[in-house]
Amino acid sequence: MMLKLSIIILLLLNSSISIGSTKNNLPNNQLLCPKLLWGFEFISSNRVKVIETNLNNITSFNEYFYDIDLELSYINIFSSENNIRDRVYSIELNSLRVDVWTMTGGGFTTREMFPIGLCKFVEIDNFLSYIENLK
Repeated sequence: MMLKLSIIILLLLNSSISIGSTKNNLPNNQLLCPKLLWGFEFISSNRVKVIETNLNNITSFNEYFYDIDLELSYINIFSSENNIRDRVYSIELNSLRVDVWTMTGGGFTTREMFPIGLCKFVEIDNFLSYIENLK
């Protein structure tokens, strides 16, 4: 019983260390969703460039603010700094599932947009050009 408890504690500590290192290493990283021609380029410790391609195959990008919630294991992306009501996207750190926040009759609601497995961290020199070349 004690051995099982020790293993569980070690696994929990290891996962929180990897999530903690994600927070420190997020600037200069890119999350690519190649099948959907979308990407998230973390350009500083609180800014992200979101590259999106619509159904008409038109690619655009916008810069947003982000914050990492280590307790819930999410990267939350906002349209304005320090305003939780302006949340646009959330990325679950362990699975890289991307959720989109939309306004509904009952308030803000999250919608799963990119399920688990569609996005991955990559290292690409010119991220926008890379997505354009995937078309």
